Amino acid sequence: MKRLSLVLLLMVLMAVGCKLPGALKDLAPGGSGGTTSNGTATGGLDPREDVVQASKKFIALPAFSAKMEGVGQTEIKSQVDYVAPDRYRIKYLAGTGAGMEMIMIGNQTYMKTGDKWNKMPASPNSSTPTLRDSFTEEGLKSLTDVKYEGDDSVDGKPAAVYSYKNVTPVGNYPFSSKIWIGKQTGLPMKIFVEYSNGVLKHMTVNYDTESPVTIEAPAN
Repeated sequence: MKRLSLVLLLMVLMAVGCKLPGALKDLAPGGSGGTTSNGTATGGLDPREDVVQASKKFIALPAFSAKMEGVGQTEIKSQVDYVAPDRYRIKYLAGTGAGMEMIMIGNQTYMKTGDKWNKMPASPNSSTPTLRDSFTEEGLKSLTDVKYEGDDSVDGKPAAVYSYKNVTPVGNYPFSSKIWIGKQTGLPMKIFVEYSNGVLKHMTVNYDTESPVTIEAPAN
Protein backbone atom coordinates (compact mmCIF):
# COMPACT_ATOMS: atom_id res chain seq x y z
CA MET A 1 0.00 0.00 0.00
CA LYS A 2 2.92 2.33 0.50
CA ARG A 3 3.69 2.19 -3.22
CA LEU A 4 0.05 2.89 -4.06
CA SER A 5 -0.05 5.83 -1.66
CA LEU A 6 3.07 7.24 -3.31
CA VAL A 7 1.55 7.03 -6.78
CA LEU A 8 -1.68 8.66 -5.66
CA LEU A 9 0.25 11.36 -3.86
CA LEU A 10 2.34 11.99 -6.96
CA MET A 11 -0.83 12.21 -8.99
CA VAL A 12 -2.16 14.78 -6.59
CA LEU A 13 1.07 16.73 -6.51
CA MET A 14 1.52 16.78 -10.24
CA ALA A 15 -1.99 17.44 -11.36
CA VAL A 16 -2.00 21.11 -12.11
CA GLY A 17 0.98 22.00 -10.15
CA CYS A 18 1.43 20.25 -6.89
CA LYS A 19 -1.20 21.24 -4.41
CA LEU A 20 -2.84 23.67 -6.75
CA PRO A 21 -6.54 24.21 -6.24
CA GLY A 22 -8.60 21.24 -5.56
CA ALA A 23 -11.03 21.65 -2.79
CA LEU A 24 -12.81 24.22 -4.81
CA LYS A 25 -15.69 21.99 -3.86
CA ASP A 26 -18.31 24.45 -4.95
CA LEU A 27 -17.28 24.14 -8.59
CA ALA A 28 -19.84 22.36 -10.73
CA PRO A 29 -18.46 19.48 -12.82
CA GLY A 30 -17.76 20.65 -16.33
CA GLY A 31 -17.59 24.32 -15.36
CA SER A 32 -15.91 26.60 -17.86
CA GLY A 33 -13.72 28.38 -15.33
CA GLY A 34 -14.22 31.70 -17.07
CA THR A 35 -11.90 31.00 -19.96
CA THR A 36 -11.54 33.08 -23.08
CA SER A 37 -11.93 31.79 -26.62
CA ASN A 38 -8.37 30.50 -26.76
CA GLY A 39 -8.89 28.32 -23.71
CA THR A 40 -6.86 30.28 -21.17
CA ALA A 41 -8.24 32.88 -18.78
CA THR A 42 -6.12 35.81 -19.98
CA GLY A 43 -4.11 34.43 -22.88
CA GLY A 44 -0.85 35.03 -21.01
CA LEU A 45 -1.61 38.57 -19.83
CA ASP A 46 -2.06 37.32 -16.25
CA PRO A 47 -0.04 34.10 -15.97
CA ARG A 48 -1.10 33.30 -12.43
CA GLU A 49 -4.77 33.64 -13.30
CA ASP A 50 -4.31 31.36 -16.30
CA VAL A 51 -2.85 28.62 -14.09
CA VAL A 52 -5.61 29.09 -11.51
CA GLN A 53 -8.35 28.85 -14.11
CA ALA A 54 -6.78 25.76 -15.67
CA SER A 55 -6.71 24.21 -12.20
CA LYS A 56 -10.39 24.95 -11.65
CA LYS A 57 -11.31 23.38 -14.97
CA PHE A 58 -9.19 20.35 -14.20
CA ILE A 59 -10.75 19.55 -10.83
CA ALA A 60 -14.21 19.94 -12.35
CA LEU A 61 -13.55 17.04 -14.72
CA PRO A 62 -15.56 13.89 -14.03
CA ALA A 63 -12.72 11.67 -15.27
CA PHE A 64 -9.25 11.69 -16.86
CA SER A 65 -6.13 9.60 -17.45
CA ALA A 66 -2.50 10.48 -16.88
CA LYS A 67 0.81 8.90 -17.81
CA MET A 68 3.56 9.58 -15.31
CA GLU A 69 7.29 9.20 -15.81
CA GLY A 70 9.86 10.24 -13.27
CA VAL A 71 13.06 9.51 -11.43
CA GLY A 72 13.38 9.00 -7.69
CA GLN A 73 15.11 6.18 -5.89
CA THR A 74 13.95 4.06 -8.81
CA GLU A 75 12.35 4.68 -12.17
CA ILE A 76 8.71 5.73 -11.95
CA LYS A 77 6.45 4.94 -14.88
CA SER A 78 2.74 4.42 -14.49
CA GLN A 79 -0.69 5.23 -15.80
CA VAL A 80 -3.37 6.57 -13.50
CA ASP A 81 -7.05 6.66 -14.43
CA TYR A 82 -9.51 8.61 -12.30
CA VAL A 83 -13.31 8.76 -12.14
CA ALA A 84 -14.89 11.15 -9.67
CA PRO A 85 -15.28 11.09 -6.85
CA ASP A 86 -13.22 8.15 -5.58
CA ARG A 87 -12.32 5.64 -8.31
CA TYR A 88 -8.70 5.03 -9.31
CA ARG A 89 -6.87 2.55 -11.51
CA ILE A 90 -3.07 2.50 -11.36
CA LYS A 91 -0.95 0.48 -13.76
CA TYR A 92 2.76 0.18 -13.04
CA LEU A 93 4.54 0.14 -16.38
CA ALA A 94 8.20 0.07 -15.33
CA GLY A 95 10.47 0.09 -12.32
CA THR A 96 9.53 -1.52 -9.01
CA GLY A 97 6.19 -3.25 -9.31
CA ALA A 98 6.17 -3.31 -13.12
CA GLY A 99 3.17 -5.27 -14.36
CA MET A 100 1.19 -4.73 -11.20
CA GLU A 101 -2.23 -3.08 -11.33
CA MET A 102 -4.48 -1.66 -8.63
CA ILE A 103 -8.08 -0.50 -8.51
CA MET A 104 -9.47 1.62 -5.71
CA ILE A 105 -13.19 2.24 -5.37
CA GLY A 106 -14.08 4.11 -2.21
CA ASN A 107 -12.45 2.20 0.64
CA GLN A 108 -12.15 -0.99 -1.40
CA THR A 109 -8.77 -1.88 -2.93
CA TYR A 110 -8.00 -4.62 -5.46
CA MET A 111 -4.50 -5.72 -6.51
CA LYS A 112 -3.61 -7.67 -9.63
CA THR A 113 -0.46 -9.73 -9.79
CA GLY A 114 -0.07 -11.94 -12.82
CA ASP A 115 -3.58 -12.79 -14.00
CA LYS A 116 -5.22 -12.86 -10.59
CA TRP A 117 -7.06 -10.09 -8.74
CA ASN A 118 -7.07 -10.05 -4.94
CA LYS A 119 -9.23 -7.89 -2.72
CA MET A 120 -7.17 -6.16 -0.05
CA PRO A 121 -8.39 -5.76 3.53
CA ALA A 122 -10.08 -2.43 4.09
CA SER A 123 -8.57 -0.09 6.66
CA PRO A 124 -11.25 1.43 8.90
CA ASN A 125 -9.04 4.37 9.80
CA SER A 126 -8.20 5.51 6.29
CA SER A 127 -10.13 6.71 3.29
CA THR A 128 -9.22 7.02 -0.35
CA PRO A 129 -7.75 10.47 -1.05
CA THR A 130 -9.64 12.39 -3.71
CA LEU A 131 -7.97 14.62 -6.22
CA ARG A 132 -10.50 17.37 -5.64
CA ASP A 133 -10.03 17.39 -1.88
CA SER A 134 -6.26 17.43 -2.24
CA PHE A 135 -6.15 20.51 -4.47
CA THR A 136 -6.98 23.19 -1.94
CA GLU A 137 -7.25 26.91 -2.44
CA GLU A 138 -4.73 27.15 0.37
CA GLY A 139 -2.19 25.73 -2.05
CA LEU A 140 -2.44 28.82 -4.21
CA LYS A 141 -0.96 30.94 -1.45
CA SER A 142 2.47 29.37 -1.94
CA LEU A 143 2.38 29.62 -5.74
CA THR A 144 5.09 32.08 -6.79
CA ASP A 145 7.05 33.33 -9.78
CA VAL A 146 4.37 32.39 -12.30
CA LYS A 147 5.53 33.30 -15.81
CA TYR A 148 4.17 32.87 -19.30
CA GLU A 149 6.91 31.10 -21.27
CA GLY A 150 5.37 31.20 -24.75
CA ASP A 151 3.61 28.79 -27.06
CA ASP A 152 4.28 25.12 -27.76
CA SER A 153 2.33 22.02 -28.73
CA VAL A 154 1.55 18.67 -27.10
CA ASP A 155 0.74 15.81 -29.46
CA GLY A 156 0.22 18.33 -32.22
CA LYS A 157 -2.25 20.44 -30.22
CA PRO A 158 -1.43 24.09 -29.41
CA ALA A 159 -0.57 24.93 -25.82
CA ALA A 160 0.51 27.89 -23.73
CA VAL A 161 3.45 27.19 -21.41
CA TYR A 162 3.81 28.59 -17.90
CA SER A 163 6.47 28.17 -15.23
CA TYR A 164 6.11 28.62 -11.49
CA LYS A 165 7.45 27.65 -8.09
CA ASN A 166 5.66 26.03 -5.16
CA VAL A 167 6.09 23.59 -2.28
CA THR A 168 4.55 20.15 -1.82
CA PRO A 169 1.60 19.86 0.56
CA VAL A 170 3.32 16.95 2.32
CA GLY A 171 6.87 17.53 3.48
CA ASN A 172 7.07 21.11 2.21
CA TYR A 173 9.55 20.22 -0.51
CA PRO A 174 10.21 23.15 -2.84
CA PHE A 175 9.93 22.54 -6.55
CA SER A 176 9.87 24.33 -9.88
CA SER A 177 7.42 23.38 -12.58
CA LYS A 178 6.23 23.98 -16.11
CA ILE A 179 2.66 23.42 -17.23
CA TRP A 180 1.30 23.17 -20.77
CA ILE A 181 -2.29 24.45 -20.96
CA GLY A 182 -4.33 23.64 -24.05
CA LYS A 183 -5.28 26.73 -25.98
CA GLN A 184 -8.47 25.15 -27.22
CA THR A 185 -9.61 23.67 -23.92
CA GLY A 186 -7.95 25.63 -21.12
CA LEU A 187 -7.04 22.29 -19.51
CA PRO A 188 -3.62 21.03 -18.45
CA MET A 189 -2.04 18.83 -21.09
CA LYS A 190 1.39 18.25 -19.58
CA ILE A 191 3.35 19.10 -16.45
CA PHE A 192 7.06 18.83 -15.69
CA VAL A 193 8.15 19.13 -12.06
CA GLU A 194 11.69 19.28 -10.73
CA TYR A 195 12.49 19.00 -7.02
CA SER A 196 15.48 20.62 -5.36
CA ASN A 197 15.54 18.06 -2.52
CA GLY A 198 13.77 14.93 -1.36
CA VAL A 199 13.55 11.44 -2.87
CA LEU A 200 11.72 12.43 -6.04
CA LYS A 201 13.97 14.24 -8.51
CA HIS A 202 11.67 15.04 -11.40
CA MET A 203 8.35 13.96 -12.86
CA THR A 204 6.56 14.42 -16.19
CA VAL A 205 2.80 13.92 -16.39
CA ASN A 206 0.87 13.82 -19.66
CA TYR A 207 -2.90 14.17 -19.34
CA ASP A 208 -5.68 12.71 -21.45
CA THR A 209 -8.85 14.59 -20.59
CA GLU A 210 -10.79 13.54 -23.70
CA SER A 211 -10.84 9.72 -23.80
CA PRO A 212 -13.66 8.06 -21.86
CA VAL A 213 -12.70 6.38 -18.58
CA THR A 214 -14.61 3.67 -16.71
CA ILE A 215 -13.42 1.93 -13.56
CA GLU A 216 -15.26 -1.08 -12.16
CA ALA A 217 -14.42 -3.68 -9.55
CA PRO A 218 -12.71 -6.73 -11.10
CA ALA A 219 -14.88 -9.77 -11.72
CA ASN A 220 -12.55 -12.21 -9.98
